Amino acid sequence: MSGLFKAISRQRSQVDMAGVGREAITTQFQKGRLHMGGLFQNLSPIEENLLADMWEMLLDDFDTPLDSVPSDPIVHPVDYNDETERKKAKETQVSLPFEVFEGCMFNETVEDKCKQMGIVSEQGEDGDLVPPYESQIRDKTLGSAFWSVVREDHPDVLLLRFLRARKWDVDRAYKMAVAAVKWRIQENVEKIIWYGDIHNDASLMWKGVSFAHGKDKLGQPIVWSRSSHHHQKDQSYPQLKRYLIWMMETLRQLLSTPVERVCLVMDLTDHSNTNMDWPFVKTFIKFLEAYYPECLGICIVYNGPWWFSGVWKLISPLLDPVVASKVQFAQKPEALLKFIDANELLTSRGGNDTYEYEFMKPNPEENKLMFDKEGREAAAAKLDELHKQFIDATTNWTDSKEKGDDDGFSAASKRRMELSNEIRLTAIDMDKYTRARHYYFRTGVLQGEVVDWSKLQKLK
Repeated sequence: MSGLFKAISRQRSQVDMAGVGREAITTQFQKGRLHMGGLFQNLSPIEENLLADMWEMLLDDFDTPLDSVPSDPIVHPVDYNDETERKKAKETQVSLPFEVFEGCMFNETVEDKCKQMGIVSEQGEDGDLVPPYESQIRDKTLGSAFWSVVREDHPDVLLLRFLRARKWDVDRAYKMAVAAVKWRIQENVEKIIWYGDIHNDASLMWKGVSFAHGKDKLGQPIVWSRSSHHHQKDQSYPQLKRYLIWMMETLRQLLSTPVERVCLVMDLTDHSNTNMDWPFVKTFIKFLEAYYPECLGICIVYNGPWWFSGVWKLISPLLDPVVASKVQFAQKPEALLKFIDANELLTSRGGNDTYEYEFMKPNPEENKLMFDKEGREAAAAKLDELHKQFIDATTNWTDSKEKGDDDGFSAASKRRMELSNEIRLTAIDMDKYTRARHYYFRTGVLQGEVVDWSKLQKLK
C-alpha cells in the first residue's frame, strides 16, 4: 500500500464504523429508511479506497495455495468430533429408532423420507433426487476457493461485509475473510449447497423450526425462528449444524443490494427450558460473527417468558458488541408492528398475513439440470471467463489508484460494475446445475433475481 493510502487508512476514525455515527436501529425503522453507509455502491471515497486496498491484498495471494495464506484462527464454537457424533447418531437410528415429528424418524433425511413416499428420480442412482456431488472448485488456490464463496453475490459485497465487521481495518478484515474461506472448505459448504434441503434432517424441515417469510419495514427478509419447535434431542449436532449452514446459504439468495441483511425474529412463544440448546446457540452466534458477518440487520426477541432475562444475561457476553446492539425485545404484537407492517406480519402474531409454514416436498424432476454435465460445464466456462475479466478490470482499478490516475480509476470502476452484474446473472444461471432446488424455489418465492413472497399466498 502506498504512503498516500496508508495515510488514508489512518483516517479510519472518519469512516462510518459498525454503528458509530449510524442512525440507531430503531430510528431507521421509525423513518422507514435503510442506512446505506458502507454498503455496495454507496461508498465514500475513503471507503472505496480501502476496498481497493483489500482487493490488492487478495490479488497478491490469488494464486497462492489457500493453506499458505495467513488468516485468523478458524473458530470451532462447540468442542466435538464430527465423525464420532455422526456414528453415534447412526447407531441411535438403527438400534433405538424413534419418531420425532409426524412420521419423521431420528436422523432421517428429507430424501430418506421421500423415497419411502415413492418420490424418486428416474435419472438418479437408486432413485436419488440429486446426482453425486461434483466440486466446482478448480484447484487449491485462494482464488478458486474465493469464487466458490462469492457464487451469486457481487464480489465487492462479500469483501465489504468483512471490512465493515472489522471497522474498515483492511489487514484484520482480510485475515477474517481468508479464515471464513478456509472454514467453508473445511465444512464443505459447497457440498451442503449442492444437496440442498433434501439432505437436511426431515423433522427440522417438516416442523419448520426456522423459515423465511415476508419483509420488514426496511425491506429485509424476515426469518422466523420458533424455539418451541426445537428440541436438542430430536437431531444430532452434525445435522443441526448442516441445517444452520444450509439456512444461512439459502438466505443469501433472498438478499439483493441494497438490502444485504435479514430481520431475525426469535419467537419464544411457548418456550420452555426443554427448548434450550446451548451448542446450537453458541454455533449460531459464532457463525454470525466469524463466517457470515454483517448479515444480521436486526434481531427481535419476541414474547420471551419471564425468566428469559436470566438467559439473556448468559447469552449477551457471548455476543460481539455490534451484534448485541441489533437485538431488540418485543413482548406483544404491537411492539412487532414497530418493525414489521401489519400486512407483512403473520396473523398468528397479530398481523394480516395468513401464511402458515408447511413444507413442500421435492418434485422428482426438479433437479434434472443437475444431471446435465455438459450444460454445467458450459455454464461454468462462461462464468470462469467473466471471473478472469473481472480480475483484469480489478487489477486495472487498483493500479490506477496507486498511480493516482483518477480517469483510469473511474473507467475501471465502471467496467468492474458491469462485469459484477454479469457475474451475478451468470452465477444465478449456473446455480441450476450446482444447487438442488429447495423450498423457496418450489413455492415460487425465488425465481432468478426475483423474490416474491405473494407466491406463497397464491399457493395457499
